[in-house]
Amino acid sequence: MKIKLLLAFLVIGIGAILVVFLFVSTSNRSDAFIPETPQWELPKGAKARIGKGSILDIAYVPDSTQFAVATSTGIWFYDTNSLEEKALLTVDKGKAISMSFSPDGKTLATIDGGKTIHLWDTETLKHKTTFIRDAYLMPTFVFDYVSFVGDGQTLASRYLGGIDLWNVATNTHHSELRTRTHGIMVFSPDGSIMANSSSSRIIHLWDVVADIAKQGIKGHKDTVKSLAFSPDGKTLASGSRDKTVILWDIETGEHKKTFKGHKESVECVAFSPDGKTLASGGNDYTVRIWDIAKGKRRKTLKKHSAGINKVVFSPDSKTLLSYSWNSVVHQWDTSTGKLKNTLKDHINIATSISLSPDGLTIASGSWDKSIRLWDVETGKHKRTFKGHRKFVSDVSYSPDGLTIASGSWDKSIRLWDVETGKHKKTLHGHTFDIRHLLYSPDGNYIASQSDVSFWIWDVTTGKRKYQLSGHQPNYINKSFAFSQDGIYLAANGKDATILMWDVATGLLKRTLKWHSLLMTFSPDGKYLASCGYNNTIQLWNVDDGEKARTIPDGGSRGGYIPGFVVSIAFSPDGRYILGGCIDSTIRLWNAASGVQIKILKARGFPVTNFSFSPDGKTLGTRSADGAVLIWDFPSLMDSINTAK
Repeated sequence: MKIKLLLAFLVIGIGAILVVFLFVSTSNRSDAFIPETPQWELPKGAKARIGKGSILDIAYVPDSTQFAVATSTGIWFYDTNSLEEKALLTVDKGKAISMSFSPDGKTLATIDGGKTIHLWDTETLKHKTTFIRDAYLMPTFVFDYVSFVGDGQTLASRYLGGIDLWNVATNTHHSELRTRTHGIMVFSPDGSIMANSSSSRIIHLWDVVADIAKQGIKGHKDTVKSLAFSPDGKTLASGSRDKTVILWDIETGEHKKTFKGHKESVECVAFSPDGKTLASGGNDYTVRIWDIAKGKRRKTLKKHSAGINKVVFSPDSKTLLSYSWNSVVHQWDTSTGKLKNTLKDHINIATSISLSPDGLTIASGSWDKSIRLWDVETGKHKRTFKGHRKFVSDVSYSPDGLTIASGSWDKSIRLWDVETGKHKKTLHGHTFDIRHLLYSPDGNYIASQSDVSFWIWDVTTGKRKYQLSGHQPNYINKSFAFSQDGIYLAANGKDATILMWDVATGLLKRTLKWHSLLMTFSPDGKYLASCGYNNTIQLWNVDDGEKARTIPDGGSRGGYIPGFVVSIAFSPDGRYILGGCIDSTIRLWNAASGVQIKILKARGFPVTNFSFSPDGKTLGTRSADGAVLIWDFPSLMDSINTAK
């Protein structure tokens, strides 16, 4: 039961990630153009990438000529002045959740949320060293933060329970601080003091050399959200949910100054390298620049449309980078407060995808209320459809490829002419946000799902044919599917059942007792595959509703599938079942035997959508961060790793 509950929470977590990415899409940048993505460092078998992935960290290269953006697809390097892409570093597992440059700029340290730390040569972008933590630690332990400290000869990494210090010169583990640290952590410039706050109002100081706690600093009225040391190491700045920034004397722990002005929680703070200025970013969508000597606000920067996640000064103190939760990076002139550049490449490209029947074009629903068409071979943008009042949650090509249906949180379904881009028809009636939709195989019907109901629409008349009754949808996942012959619609909900309806009549035909998360029919219509909370894939005989086969992971981990499946699809020939797992892998099983035969270590976030061309030659995958990859499926089968 504990395992099932844990897996349920993991799936809910994925759903939360998706909701967050969708929520930030309500920003007011409806006319923003998404730049085309350079097709660098593609995974084997991939033909094109659409989108660069969501931002996880940002940092200036120490010489100020470039800055780095760590994303779910890798680390992108940009020219500071022109914002031109200079390079892409694809780390081992596809994403660097934290990174740090050495003071001399020659080495980059990254962690990917696992048990390893990687060091990279910044000139060649070649891998230098891997630090692996001692095996005695709990299996679930992961690093979540890395930073060079002091003169760069020491690297600090954090895990839940403590901090590891590594000797960079000898590539060895130096020592461990048993601080039980989590939350925010920063080191003084000389590396002798560590400041930490763990979801509380108290800031803890730790003597790194002596490995002892120094003192606790109290003064904020709410949780401390951010910390930063001054360049001389004498002052600590803290930002809090109480909307203030406070400066503290490190030696005495005494309060020095308080900066007020933010209307919401202060999420990040940073000192300029010259020590004259402090920047703070808040959930009020503003960045504020403070004069430290005068204790006054100099500028308020207001171009962001979401809460600020991080602020970083350039090494020469002349510019400031800030990025917000919707993955937009702004570059500011610190003396004038003027916006110099904006980087929008890392916004959530796709909330959903659908491949055209000819396999040449992929449609994506987007955060900015639009539908975009992309060339499958090149990843280039072809056309944009606009009309929805809120973000587009799902898209579906008609079987003839002439029409695209889009569902939105504005409660409407719109039909679009693919050739002209013109709006053809709007289907009104849902009283809640539309989460998912799907064309029937014959193109006569559209099934749609909101928070509370499933509806079937007649495409010709544009009117609702009927509402499917039986249970409430599980809206986190796309919890319904048409059989390939168009006779049945299967849907799962929150009451541990799968219901199958007759599409023509709307009558309930069969109820399967199974707590399913997502499902798909086999191309021949004989089987329904569903994945449930017990971390297995269950195949059902469509004719009699009996269980046909249970698919575990070849008996490993007690028969459970590592990573948990969050998306599922049959290959068009019916030979394979594909599962997108929470561990960012794509797994393939032989549909006939249930044996896992292939595994792809996909980069970035978990794959949440599969879309095949009917001929099976092209596969589109969308990850939870909105990035899309286009794969040549036959060559993918030849190139991906064989599961052990």
